[in-house]
Amino acid sequence: MRKLSLITKFGVISIVPILLLGLVLAQILTRFVRDRAITSTKRSIQVGASIGIQPHISADELASGFSNAERRELETILGGQSFLEGTVQEYAIFNRDLVQVYGASDDIGSDRVDLETALEGRTTSSLFTRDETEYLSVFVPLRFGTGAPPAGVLEISVPYEPIAKAIRTDARQLLLVLLAGLALLWLALFRIVADASSKLRKQAKTNEYHALHDGLTSLPNRGLFRDRVAQAIALGSRENHIGAVMLMDLDRFKEINDTLGHHKGDIVLQHVAQRLQHSLRETDTVARLGGDEFALLLPNIPGPAAALNVAEKVRESLHQPFVIEGMALDVHASIGIAFFPGHGEDVDLLIQRADVAMYLAKAAHTGCEIYAAERDQYSPNRLALVADMRRAIEHEEFVLFYQPKVDLQTGESHIMEALVRWDHPLRGMIPPNEFIPLAEHTGLIEALTLYVLDKALKQVSTWRDQDVDLTVAVNLSPRNLLDLHFPEHVQKLLTKHRVPPGCLQLEITESTLVADPTRAMGILGRLNQMRVEMSIDDFGTGYSSLAHLRKLPVQELKIDKSFVMNMENDESDAVIVRSTIDLGRNLGLRVVAEGVETAEVYRRLITLGCDYAQGYFRSHPMPAHEVPRWLSLARPRWPL
Repeated sequence: MRKLSLITKFGVISIVPILLLGLVLAQILTRFVRDRAITSTKRSIQVGASIGIQPHISADELASGFSNAERRELETILGGQSFLEGTVQEYAIFNRDLVQVYGASDDIGSDRVDLETALEGRTTSSLFTRDETEYLSVFVPLRFGTGAPPAGVLEISVPYEPIAKAIRTDARQLLLVLLAGLALLWLALFRIVADASSKLRKQAKTNEYHALHDGLTSLPNRGLFRDRVAQAIALGSRENHIGAVMLMDLDRFKEINDTLGHHKGDIVLQHVAQRLQHSLRETDTVARLGGDEFALLLPNIPGPAAALNVAEKVRESLHQPFVIEGMALDVHASIGIAFFPGHGEDVDLLIQRADVAMYLAKAAHTGCEIYAAERDQYSPNRLALVADMRRAIEHEEFVLFYQPKVDLQTGESHIMEALVRWDHPLRGMIPPNEFIPLAEHTGLIEALTLYVLDKALKQVSTWRDQDVDLTVAVNLSPRNLLDLHFPEHVQKLLTKHRVPPGCLQLEITESTLVADPTRAMGILGRLNQMRVEMSIDDFGTGYSSLAHLRKLPVQELKIDKSFVMNMENDESDAVIVRSTIDLGRNLGLRVVAEGVETAEVYRRLITLGCDYAQGYFRSHPMPAHEVPRWLSLARPRWPL
């Protein structure tokens, strides 16, 4: 039974109750036909008796007996062919005392119970057998006068075989109709179940397909892709060959969605899926993991070079513009590659390592990267920090240190940059380069930035209460300049701590503006209207043009420390520093040099006309309570 289909099981199982129902109904119908035939015979005899017999006798004759002439008359009537078509076999008449006053036989099967029943006014019948022949005796009450009790009983016996034959004929016909009806019922039920089973099978296949495929592109989804990777790993292990897992992400796809709408973005994804399928072998798999992220499986390749060739072929397939409703769109992709068994034989590990390589390709703008363990910043220990980070924000485990921006003309400082550290309860003080990238990647950077702003502005308020007038600088993430509500959050925190907007400076990097320049410029404009100062951090490492820079509502440039720290030994760095100082002066911006660690660099910056210096030469980052003391000990224009 386990191997049979659902419809076959139903056919086998349902026939049993149908047959049982047929047997029960057959018995009921047979009994009904028999009772109907006997009732019909009884009624015929009763009618014949009331018409043909009772008019020829009287109550007195039943009591006193019949004369010979009357007997001959009754015999002629009862034995004639016209009475009940000559079927009467034997007959007898009884008075109320159950004494037989007339009859063709002394004993024709009379039953006292039947006679008494008939004397009560009910016609009854019974079967008896004589000489291996079965007969039906019918007992008819004889009444004389309306409402009078029966004065006697007429018993007539007829052969039962003709009645039984009629019963068998009628029963056979009814049983044939019954069988036909049950067969039609079974067929109808079978058809209904067959249709339902067919629909269920189709629905099950549809559900299975949707469970394993992406609804937009019809490509395999993450679940099916993981299953195929697992099969490929097992086969590669048995046959000793290598394979590749690739993760591909479309570059700047968000701009298409934001500019043209998600509907056109979906059309682009469908076209990308088609091109990817045409770029691969039939044995390869391309899947959509979600959003604009795709995954590719090459289950058997000669070596890493072959995987790189496929990756380049895939990227080249996207170079031809996508024409969507008459508009040509350029789409580029970044691809990360991990190999099995070299980079692991676990599905999740391979996908994670391909993902790491893909982000390296995206960050370096190289288009394609192979996973390298020495470049993997997402070690298990670092990833474990993600789970702790939200709790750390709630429990205020992040602490702020402050590093001054020193005025190179006066040696004084009125701006302190807030630098966050994580005072982990188990691992101690964790530097920002270990958790900031994780916060950026997981989306916790927005909450962390607001946390730092809250603590920094609270500290400014505390300093102001101590007659220490300082401005605090806080670094922003690219995500902050995509949040339309960020200026509102800043305003609420300024109001909360009663700090003037001019006492807050926000530092952004050039790369912050790349993701969505229009939205970022709008948010920067709103912050500028609030009179919050803006500074461009790490200037010289980004990709912004001078025309773009000229439009930014900023008041300060910070030269990246990579140029400042080596300017005494590398003339190229010195030229960059000098050019940036001149650029800032021409644009009316203050210029801050980061990474000032020696007296020589400090003096050189003064000579070049730089406005501010920041670095270990004047001060390491310090806790908030040390700031007032440092300010009191700082010497103007030191050293000269």
